[in-house]
Amino acid sequence: MIKRVLCVCMGNGDRSPFMAPVLQMYLDNTILPDGEVHCESAGILEIADKSGGASPLMIKAARRIGIDLSSHQRRWVNRLDINHYDLFVCVDDEVAAYMINLGADIKKVCNVQISNAWPSTFQRDLDDTAERILGAMFRVVTRYFHSE
Repeated sequence: MIKRVLCVCMGNGDRSPFMAPVLQMYLDNTILPDGEVHCESAGILEIADKSGGASPLMIKAARRIGIDLSSHQRRWVNRLDINHYDLFVCVDDEVAAYMINLGADIKKVCNVQISNAWPSTFQRDLDDTAERILGAMFRVVTRYFHSE
């Protein structure tokens, strides 16, 4: 049974910080009791190890559906014990390959193919990314959690 999920992108500033609470929201509000699965996020680039939060544009996009990313702090996947996670939701081929090379079991790696809007100075780009993430996280729930 999947208990801990790590959503992974490049710098942990846009996509994965939004993916984790969306997936958590879907799980808590639809098919699983609150707290049964815990969703987190991290990035594969060393920039995720530096202090900083989610991008202002992604914070705004998330706020539109009631998710507050204002307190998000970036995390670098290399500082985490990946053995504690049951599923890795990766944004693209590069991130999925990185996780497998880091030692993640290929059977635990899910690639959702959410292209990167960074660097963008346009809110519409991040709003579009947020919409794609909503659909992708719904598909993750359907694929990995629906039968449980």
